[in-house]
Amino acid sequence: MKEFNILSNVIFDTSLKEYFSQSSYQKAMIVADPMMVKLGFVETISQQFHQAGKRFSLFAEITPDPTIETISQGVWQMNQFQPDCLIAIGGGSAIDTAKGMVLANYKLSPTYQKPTLIAIPSTSGTGSEVTSFTVITNGQDKKPYVDQCLVPDVAILDVELVKTVPPKITADTGMDVLTHALEAYVSTNASVFTDALAEKAVQLVFENLLLVFRQPEDLIARQKMHEASALAGMAFTNSSLGINHSLAHAIGGIHHLSHGRINAILLPKVITYNAQSANGAKYQQLAKHLGLPAETAAEGTANLVLAIELLNEALEIESSFSCFGISEATYQNAASQIAEFALKDDCTKTNPRSVTAASLAAIYQSLY
Repeated sequence: MKEFNILSNVIFDTSLKEYFSQSSYQKAMIVADPMMVKLGFVETISQQFHQAGKRFSLFAEITPDPTIETISQGVWQMNQFQPDCLIAIGGGSAIDTAKGMVLANYKLSPTYQKPTLIAIPSTSGTGSEVTSFTVITNGQDKKPYVDQCLVPDVAILDVELVKTVPPKITADTGMDVLTHALEAYVSTNASVFTDALAEKAVQLVFENLLLVFRQPEDLIARQKMHEASALAGMAFTNSSLGINHSLAHAIGGIHHLSHGRINAILLPKVITYNAQSANGAKYQQLAKHLGLPAETAAEGTANLVLAIELLNEALEIESSFSCFGISEATYQNAASQIAEFALKDDCTKTNPRSVTAASLAAIYQSLY
């Protein structure tokens, strides 16, 4: 039996000031990355509470790839304050931290009643504002957790938060969106509902990502990428992902590179690998949807891979991991550990083609 749910109330075509000035929340805890504080977005929210005589508490000790230690600090502050809404504003790390805080409280007490969880993304990439996923780092182990309690109750898509994102981060996060959509599309849990969302997300990425990269001030294209991120998130929170993300989690934990950039480098190899599966035949349909030559499954897959490679090149994304200054010995010596981590990753369970530690290691080793 399969299910499909969209649990988040998605708010768009609005501003933070407009939304929070009309809200009924009395005690807000804001989980924000430091840049959101610096740019004044946190003040925009807190002012609405202050002016109405309501209370708020700020937790801004956010680090990339949130750790158990960071989440523990947040849990302590949240439980002391007892908010009726938990507002996560920032990139994936801020939203993952807030989700980790919720998850920790459920682990401590199964009867825990979470505050209203509001996610406000400042990048168009993770889709975390509408998903049941969070990623928590423990040492070198970067592990995804999936639980329905982690789905935000409200997602606010405000293009003002993404209009100053630098081109490099725009590229990284945009390719993360594409990877989410493509993996959801061929997942063993894919359905007609997730396919529709994934196809639209892929189309929006190919139409808008390079435009935003070259013309950062184009707010219409930025809004489309923000929407693509949420659509891909809705797809993969229902269908899950695959080995592209399994490997990216493991590589990120060992080599500490940008998650989206890792995904982009892996994607052509992973698509080629997964094409040899029942669901892999769907790449042909997606290629046709994008207007690429696809008379056969092989031709469709090859042209989809080529289109992604050309997009990576245009976005100035490296073609191999040797470009990051990692020595070959260091890189190759990590292969078995990365393959082991990836094999155990929950995303591997829904990959369209079965894998072994050896096949995962081979994909990784081929990309030096």
